[in-house]
Amino acid sequence: MIRLRYVTMLALTFSTCFGLTQPATTQDWPVSEILFAAKETRVSGHDDGTPVKDMYQCYREPVVIKTRSGRIVVGCHAGNKLEWPERSGQDFVIRFSDDDAKSWSNPILAAEHGNESFQSHGMVYDAEIDRIIVKYMVYRWDYSKVKGRGLEASAPAIQELLDAGEEFSRQYMIYSDNGGETWSDPEQVPVDHMGQMPHYGSSEGRQLTGKAYGGRLIIPGGLRREEMGNVVEKTIGVWTSDDHGKNWNFVKILKEDPRNFSCEARITELQDGTLLYNVRTRNNGRQLARSMDGGNTWSVLEQHPDLKVTQCNGSMITLTDDQGKPTSNLLFSVPSPGGRKDGWIYASQDEGNTWPFVHQPVEGYFAYSALIQTDPGHILLFFESKHYEDIEVMKIPVNKLFSQ
Repeated sequence: MIRLRYVTMLALTFSTCFGLTQPATTQDWPVSEILFAAKETRVSGHDDGTPVKDMYQCYREPVVIKTRSGRIVVGCHAGNKLEWPERSGQDFVIRFSDDDAKSWSNPILAAEHGNESFQSHGMVYDAEIDRIIVKYMVYRWDYSKVKGRGLEASAPAIQELLDAGEEFSRQYMIYSDNGGETWSDPEQVPVDHMGQMPHYGSSEGRQLTGKAYGGRLIIPGGLRREEMGNVVEKTIGVWTSDDHGKNWNFVKILKEDPRNFSCEARITELQDGTLLYNVRTRNNGRQLARSMDGGNTWSVLEQHPDLKVTQCNGSMITLTDDQGKPTSNLLFSVPSPGGRKDGWIYASQDEGNTWPFVHQPVEGYFAYSALIQTDPGHILLFFESKHYEDIEVMKIPVNKLFSQ
């Protein structure tokens, strides 16, 4: 079931409030639709007659790709009815649209691991072989035994797992060769990174189109070492594959204090093939880096003065023209600096060097988001709403985002 939410906003005039940039224009924004609704949305492969009250309790961390047929495929975590649903016991579900988001398929269960937890996914589309790939890791303790929320509540279940000599987490991959209609069984992928677990940051990857590295798949993320659920070591970087996802290479951008940076980032390709990396930090800013060799090496991460945000994942895309060629226009969606509320979209006309336009199309709760362009004049914004319970989508005219 798709429900509608009407959003009519008066954005604040451009000013400075406590040193924070404010949205620049007054506009009425389009209607948003609820694609995944907690305790309501029935998912093929999961419901089996389950009473509505026992359906998924929340939907989180949307990612979206567009296939060469024009199909839009959006995926997200789906939290089971456990005491910590927005973080535990999660599955992965998708919906797709073949008519530019006018209508959507029924929700489909793409991957599940019982009471273990699907986490930190990266979804990428390989247009050369028409395959959707999702890489992810799984926390392997039994979340039905976790009474409460947080690491303290999880500790007994984690300890039971470790006492049994079991692995704390594992890495998997699934794929679809028919636009998301059916999915492969989860394939465990060996981990060979000195005990660190790959992290894909709940992000879309990209397939590069430049002459030198055309066809390469790249997913932003990192490596993390955890002890009893606490991150004790973290390396920020990208994952690349030159053989359609069979093998992946990790390229380090930064190794830092695990609390300063997140493995959650977005990446986009610019007109000349340069890659722009945009990573979440532990302050109200974003740090950017660039690569001119397909992600093999990177510039130093630097905080961008224009991007004032809260600590949360965001989404970034390069807009294309009516011939499908990249332009110099970029968009970046993220919650406002005031916390996980009020969704902002920044717009750049010079490939991310400056971000002079900022608009607020969503009022109220807004957390993780995903952007995709449907045609030269429109984008889709997917976002978490209702405090992690629902995933909504809004179709926005591009020209509204490049005006004061």
